[in-house]
Amino acid sequence: MMRYSLQLATLMAAQLVLSAQSPCNTTHLTIFDANLAEFLEERTIDLQSGPNSVDWRSLMPQTLIRTIRVTAGDGISVIRQDITYEGPEVRTQKSPVLHLVPQNTAGPGPRKVQIDYLAPGLSWKADYALLLDSPGANGAPGEMRLDGWLTVQNDTGADICAAAVDLVAGEVQLLFPGAGTPRSFTANSQVYTANAVGAVDADALAQVASMSVFSRVQLGRNISMAANAVIGRFPLFQHLKLPVEELNIFENQAAAQTLGRGGFMLAPRSLEVRLVARNRFKSPLPGGVVTIYSQDDGIPQVVGQDEIPLTPVAGDFSLTQGRSNLLQGTRRVVDRKTVPDPSAPNGNKLVTQVETVITNHGARAVTALVREAVETYGREWTVIESTHPHQKLGARMMEFRLPVPANARVSLVYTVESR
Repeated sequence: MMRYSLQLATLMAAQLVLSAQSPCNTTHLTIFDANLAEFLEERTIDLQSGPNSVDWRSLMPQTLIRTIRVTAGDGISVIRQDITYEGPEVRTQKSPVLHLVPQNTAGPGPRKVQIDYLAPGLSWKADYALLLDSPGANGAPGEMRLDGWLTVQNDTGADICAAAVDLVAGEVQLLFPGAGTPRSFTANSQVYTANAVGAVDADALAQVASMSVFSRVQLGRNISMAANAVIGRFPLFQHLKLPVEELNIFENQAAAQTLGRGGFMLAPRSLEVRLVARNRFKSPLPGGVVTIYSQDDGIPQVVGQDEIPLTPVAGDFSLTQGRSNLLQGTRRVVDRKTVPDPSAPNGNKLVTQVETVITNHGARAVTALVREAVETYGREWTVIESTHPHQKLGARMMEFRLPVPANARVSLVYTVESR
């Protein structure tokens, strides 16, 4: 089949074929967490003056053809691109081959030519393993060790070798084939670069550089992902020591009541056990699933899982370990009434009295954080009576810190006025 016109073919001075078998065809690979990746390939090609013919045979099997972009040096322009499906067969389908006609007006010699394009079949996720140290004198762990991993999944059906790999997350708008509207996804707004293959020693762990609004974690050089090895895992960091605080939280909406069947008895609810730590790594932490372990006679045991959001450097993050089997709470609205108030904007105010009881069935004293939402009748609200001091957490939330002795219960009663 004649690919180009006879007149154009007579002007072509060189036929260059770029083999897909050359090591690390991909100069730079960028993987989004939306099953899509951007491939950047660079070649140094001897070009003659005038039109040249270049066959590019290293495209991915499912290349999105309309995203192909060709970049060359000054004096070189691409006057035609053709696509044929005569490349290597992957999953019963032939891979595309790009046929370029670059026009060289800068004189003969070696020139760098780059192409980049989008292709589906690559994705990534972050995950963490958190090991709590043994409990301290207060019965709670004071430190934890955190391991971070980046998992890359290769579903392209092809072998991939890249000199550098970026794992990109953020608010990115991408148009997928057959979709009439853009698909947006939001994740970590960061870039994580993985360039390692094989074993990683202690000196090969993350090095961080900044690029615009992104962060880049460099893990080495030359990553290979074989078609028959779908999953590849790379360390973000290992054994990162972080101070941790264990919180026992009883959080309620304004109208919440822990009433049993028929509303005549209180049904205690276990307090949430939450771990709070600060990111002391030199890079933002990408969002991902965290598996939490505790020490039981020196043997790590899984005690829960949660998700960590994107956490900037020096930012705090919290993880819910589960519900306590020793701390329980009840809440009931004792009284709620509307009272005339000429000074209020609408002539009335709402007065609500709430009772919360925390029971500690354990052998050690603890502190319970009781977080209460306030039913606002207007813009202003005030706690006019309370058995314990409070702190405002926002426009409609307050927090009480209740010391609860071992094998005891503590009652919190407060009255809030909203107008």
